[in-house]
Amino acid sequence: MLSINLNRKYQIGIIEEDVQFSDDLILHISQNSHFSACLNTNSTSNAFRILYNHPTLNPDMLLLSTQAADADGMEEIKEFKELKPEMLVVLLTKEENKRIIQLAFDQGADGYLMKTENFDSLEHKMIHMLEYGQPAMSQHIFRYMLFRNRTDKPVKRDQLTKKEQEIIDMVLEGMSYKEVAKSLHLSLNTIQYHMKNIFLKLDIKTKTELFKMYFH
Repeated sequence: MLSINLNRKYQIGIIEEDVQFSDDLILHISQNSHFSACLNTNSTSNAFRILYNHPTLNPDMLLLSTQAADADGMEEIKEFKELKPEMLVVLLTKEENKRIIQLAFDQGADGYLMKTENFDSLEHKMIHMLEYGQPAMSQHIFRYMLFRNRTDKPVKRDQLTKKEQEIIDMVLEGMSYKEVAKSLHLSLNTIQYHMKNIFLKLDIKTKTELFKMYFH
């Protein structure tokens, strides 16, 4: 079972062209006891240069606005992940553009957040991503990306039991372990045991890696 570490302050980096949104976001982050803003710039090139020149600067999460990232910016997601492998890179977007979101995930993005949501909701999802390793995305995008890639890039399904695959499908739909347990009439401990075996069989350690096996 994953441990909760909300006593820790997570370092957040921001790449955002919209000055007003950026200022409001930083204000809310500064008022949240779980977060601290460690980087704020309006372009991916500036952010990369800052992170490269300051190796001790290690954001836990980098929020990347789609306004500040064109196709070239999406490609820089891969460079960010190579420079800071432990850092989560998360899109900030005004709309669910399937092409942009798919391109971002192909480059290694860990999720996306909608700017249209209130800041309390954004912060809740950020904490959920940092604590549980589950990418933030709508069920609509979950299904689109899952079925878009499942047939042409199969995962090692032959290693999984029918029950394990059923659990994976429900997790990929965005259900929590508790919701999966209730749906299958099993205990939470049983679901956690199955997930541990799934991770061992697929040689992964987090839900994020599981999602990427299906999405990429």
